[in-house]
Amino acid sequence: MLVGIDGLPAIPNGIVSEEWLLARPNVISLPPEGSVRQPTIPESEYPLRIAWDGIIPDDESHADDMVRRVRSVLELLWADRAESIEQEACEILDVPSLREYFRQPKQFLDYHIKRYSKSRRKAPIYWLLQSAKKNYGLWLYYHRIDQDTLFKALTQYAEPKISLEKIGLDDLRGQLSPDLAARERRALERSVAKQEALLEELTDFRNELERLARLQLTPDFNDGVLIGMAPLHTLVPWKEAEKMWDELVDGKYPWSSMSQRMRERGLVKNLGS
Repeated sequence: MLVGIDGLPAIPNGIVSEEWLLARPNVISLPPEGSVRQPTIPESEYPLRIAWDGIIPDDESHADDMVRRVRSVLELLWADRAESIEQEACEILDVPSLREYFRQPKQFLDYHIKRYSKSRRKAPIYWLLQSAKKNYGLWLYYHRIDQDTLFKALTQYAEPKISLEKIGLDDLRGQLSPDLAARERRALERSVAKQEALLEELTDFRNELERLARLQLTPDFNDGVLIGMAPLHTLVPWKEAEKMWDELVDGKYPWSSMSQRMRERGLVKNLGS
């Protein structure tokens, strides 16, 4: 939601000042030329960390975890009341936790899609890429997606996550010992099996993310949101993305940049349309 002096999404060290915001005649116009003495502020003055790459993970172990980021806003706004505000919000949303709200597609994702839909136009600006059992995910901000976004998601998020969980698995295996009591050993073996399953899930997610990154089907904002999201349908828990992909493969929307690039890669079946 932060903007730069051109009215477009802000860039590092290009966040507009409160003076600039107040000088606008309305929210869709720029201030009169020369009317603002200090149009931007140093990034250090903004009270929250900004995900300039447009990626926020659903990952409790990550410093930029979605729930941590939400809590940082609650703490900024409500200080020592932040925890009770979070509990109240969960009660209103009828969810056991913020993690559940953001992780389950029928919760926040569905709500967001409805908010950004009008008539037949569906244009969510937050995209969720999620592992098969929903134990890991990455939220992408549509307006910051570029040709490097999926490779950043792969190398800066998914792969470090796998490395971290491998260390956890090695630690659990190292605790297995013939000297353990039977009950303790069974509990530890269950933990090992759970960690192995998580690693398998993460590895599958990572492999699919790499495949999608190598397709190099970067969204063209002129195509529209749904067409841009379509190549990611195997990781996006939203059937509309898969439906749009099938339509593109069948040769629909030949005017779009996405369709043209798919044709170049031999991904379109109906080459005569």
